[in-house]
Amino acid sequence: MKISAKTIITVSALGMLNAIYLSYLYLQSKWGEAEMGFCDINSSLSCSSVVTSPYSQFLGVPVCTIALFVYPILIGLAWMTLKRPKTKNLFYAISLLSAMGLMLNLVYIYNEVVYIKALCALCILCTLFILIDLVMSIWGYAKSEA
Repeated sequence: MKISAKTIITVSALGMLNAIYLSYLYLQSKWGEAEMGFCDINSSLSCSSVVTSPYSQFLGVPVCTIALFVYPILIGLAWMTLKRPKTKNLFYAISLLSAMGLMLNLVYIYNEVVYIKALCALCILCTLFILIDLVMSIWGYAKSEA
């Protein structure tokens, strides 16, 4: 159970750093100071192209900035599981939040492929991070006490 929580904390911290960088790219483009990011390889593999596209938003909010709110919540919930003897409800909450994040990321990747015609390596990495969070939260739920 502790390994689940520690993994969630670590992966979510990495995801938060990733989201900070992607949000930085987004804000640079909004301020008119757009530069090529280190993950801009070509027109088909470009984080900047994806992050600045109108298809990269959910209800008018860039998906990368949504992650800036989700990851700290996941970290906080996982931290609480390390401090409490009964953690089933906490892992359940982490599972729900991770599942919603994964669904949003999968829609985001679909938009990258179908509409933007470019892939963002860091966005795919974010999807992997949230998938790991989901798997570890389900595992923690299965191993925890009510």
